[in-house]
Amino acid sequence: MDKKKFQFDVCGLPFKYFVPFFLIVMVTIYGGFMPEASGVAYKGAEPSVEFLMSFAFLMAIGGLFFWLGNTIPIVNNYLGGACVLPLIGASFMNYMGWIPEPLVNGVNVLMKGGFQNAYIALLLVGAILIMDRRIILGATARYIPTILGSQVFAILFAMLAGLITRFGVAEALFNIAAPCMSGGSGGALTTLPKLYTDLSGTDMTGMSGQFLCYASIANILAVVFAAVGGGMTAKMKGLNGNGEILAAKGATMETQAEKRQPTSANYGALASGIFMSFCLYLLGNILGSIPGFSVIPGLAWTIILGIIIKCTGILPVQYEDNCVYSMNFALKALLPMLIAGIGISSLDFSSLYSYFTPGAFITIILAVLGAFLGAMIFGKLSGLWAYEAGVTAGLCCCNIGGSGDLAVLSAANRMELLAFASISTRIGGALMVIWIGFLYPFFH
Repeated sequence: MDKKKFQFDVCGLPFKYFVPFFLIVMVTIYGGFMPEASGVAYKGAEPSVEFLMSFAFLMAIGGLFFWLGNTIPIVNNYLGGACVLPLIGASFMNYMGWIPEPLVNGVNVLMKGGFQNAYIALLLVGAILIMDRRIILGATARYIPTILGSQVFAILFAMLAGLITRFGVAEALFNIAAPCMSGGSGGALTTLPKLYTDLSGTDMTGMSGQFLCYASIANILAVVFAAVGGGMTAKMKGLNGNGEILAAKGATMETQAEKRQPTSANYGALASGIFMSFCLYLLGNILGSIPGFSVIPGLAWTIILGIIIKCTGILPVQYEDNCVYSMNFALKALLPMLIAGIGISSLDFSSLYSYFTPGAFITIILAVLGAFLGAMIFGKLSGLWAYEAGVTAGLCCCNIGGSGDLAVLSAANRMELLAFASISTRIGGALMVIWIGFLYPFFH
């Protein structure tokens, strides 16, 4: 095992420096020194601690669980450990009563007060703008239709499974197919619960834990299907390109990204990225509230705005990069504490067992299978090799993001197709959110 994987790095600190600061947080909490916020409460529950206390606690435990999830073999690559452990670990601590009530209230105030939405804004805008414009435009004719076909099959297979198993057609679509194809763990944890909250008018953030559990199971199945499918299609003429994705002779598709300047430690650039991402989120919210435009929810509009900016090139690359900078800041600095916060405020540990029903398992299996077969069929029609299309446009849409892409491609022995996997995770996830925004009103 690579020793680097066991290198201790929590909140950017090695072990000998992290521990003293971690102890300060623990002494503050359990020694009765927590700073309380006057006049701040969640659902009338007082007292509540200051944001500073909530931030420090979530960074400490979220960062620690995140590191453990990234370090434990198998759990890290196949079970989504980096995201699952902070979620379940923090929820378990709350369930056991190890977190004082004022701190729980403080975390609830922070999470319900918009911190989660701020993260979503940084993630959505940065995830679109990090893509290379030439690759997106080059993939439009052949690859995007393949992704859409994959998603249609996944949705239909999931709905069929929901009908057969009595899990529920709507539940299969919105609680399983959508989270499994919403752009990785971030889509399942934050984007979809926020979208459902906006569409339904009720707080749906409590679904985050359930969605992530289902996405993690889909990730494992995607790896298995990639391995099994490779062996099967290798013996079938016309289905396996042996690493080549384009079946049509003489056809080309751009897969090499333009050289971009690496992100620098420019805090003004970081500030502009945060500001622009927040503004695009607000503009999406405005468009989603205007009659005639409101058929598309605000979050979907934010994604559409990002795609328009990227494809038209109306924003200079240096400012696009600033939004990417702010996204990377959110992923590195805010994600572990966000997941821990969701675990405390939205996930009831005692109800975890209720997620894993036979109907749910069958629905996940058929959803991932549908995505795989749909991508193979539409890929073949679009002039792509069926297996390579199935792996990238299908299975790489059904995982937990970047680490899931690597696991699927590794199982398929198709690591050279990472550029296409990245399109599936980012653009495919964005398209699924738009899909769901359209479909939700027809089922509710």
